[in-house]
Amino acid sequence: MRKTGILSACAVAVLVVLVCFSWAGEEEVINSIVAARTSTKTFPLPSAQIPDLDLNKAYALQRTLTERLVKSGHRIGGFKAGLTSEAGQKRFGVDRPLLGPLFKSGELEPGVSLEPKDFTRLFIEVEIGYLLGDKITEPVQDVETLKKKIKEVFPAVELPDLRFDDMKNLKGADIVVDAVSSSKYIVGRRMPADKVDVSAVSVILKLDGNEINKGQASDALGDQWKALLWLVNSAVEQGWTLEPGYIFITGALGNMLPGKPGKYEADWGSLGKISWTVK
Repeated sequence: MRKTGILSACAVAVLVVLVCFSWAGEEEVINSIVAARTSTKTFPLPSAQIPDLDLNKAYALQRTLTERLVKSGHRIGGFKAGLTSEAGQKRFGVDRPLLGPLFKSGELEPGVSLEPKDFTRLFIEVEIGYLLGDKITEPVQDVETLKKKIKEVFPAVELPDLRFDDMKNLKGADIVVDAVSSSKYIVGRRMPADKVDVSAVSVILKLDGNEINKGQASDALGDQWKALLWLVNSAVEQGWTLEPGYIFITGALGNMLPGKPGKYEADWGSLGKISWTVK
């Protein structure tokens, strides 16, 4: 009996140590990301510090990070989708797109001039954006219902910042933890959602007058409205309340490209154009 009690006590002690070790590792991960975001430096891969990191744990850590950033003054401005192509998902070892918050402090106007020193590792994606008109607190049933809740659509440029110190071993779960590399984004001219067929939109991106990327609306999960439905419902499933005025961007059209210096212009045809500069 005494031996059994000793073994039980040892088992409990080991469990407590493991739990404390895990908590300490998670706290260290969040602290390192917050510090990296403040100093525009890299941080160690969360998966290197938390060996059992999966998407569920990654989203829990993303929530903790987001709440820390909100407390420091970064108000949520909407949500973004990442890895919306099968190739991107396969590359980073996941079987679904990724969800991350956008912060209002990251919203920029067309014509902006970007300073490379403000980013750790700047990338560029051309996307399509949506402005929410109604509050959403539970999953939306279908695309037709969702369309009634979207007030405006617009061209968008996302400027993700990949702050990881090890790009070779980067995994999807790592990307999730750091808010899917959320940083800055440019919002173009908005128009009523019922005035443009977003699923028919294509985009051409030029750098110093030379075409460097082209994409179709269908590059994001095969259909823009299905991509938006996934994004909205995924945010709700993660426990977020979606407020009127939130912005949603549904994923890269074409390729994600490194932010090289020069003058950029992206043309979405009937949806509009956005120009900006990287110094």
